[in-house]
Amino acid sequence: MSKKIIFIMSLLLITVLGACSIDTTKNDKEYTSQELQRLCRIEVYSSEDNSLINTIEDSDILFKFNQWSSEITGLSGEKNEIKEKLEDSESLYCIAAYKSPAALHKDGELEKNITVTIFKDTNMIKVEISPEAIKSFSVPSEYLTFYEDITDEKMQFLISLATSSLNDDKSDSIQAVK
Repeated sequence: MSKKIIFIMSLLLITVLGACSIDTTKNDKEYTSQELQRLCRIEVYSSEDNSLINTIEDSDILFKFNQWSSEITGLSGEKNEIKEKLEDSESLYCIAAYKSPAALHKDGELEKNITVTIFKDTNMIKVEISPEAIKSFSVPSEYLTFYEDITDEKMQFLISLATSSLNDDKSDSIQAVK
């Protein structure tokens, strides 16, 4: 009988300690590599002189960018028509997103995943998927380029990535995506 009581008390103690540890290990602000889909860095370049404007490694902003990029559907219709519309538009920024490699032999060297080009006076963007992002076979670059007409809020979020005050006031830019 005494062994049963000790066994039941042990199970009860393990259960209580296990339940207490759940809340202490939960972290609401940090995202896992899986939640970020290995996205590690965003770099924003000026389209005029291709100079680096901003580098972003904040996990909250990376998560919002990942949410935005997963919603890209591309425009239906002729790419040539869309290209002609954008020929007259001036590009403002190029945003490059980098992911950590899945393979261990890369020694931490980041891989470019996508490049987003923002144009002046339009909500149309150009999204180019990096050929290196597709590992199983080669795909011609014309099949890796998409055009998207995005909302004003999403455009403001992308433009806010270029501003240096983003790190000081990141809550406003994160709210813009919602």
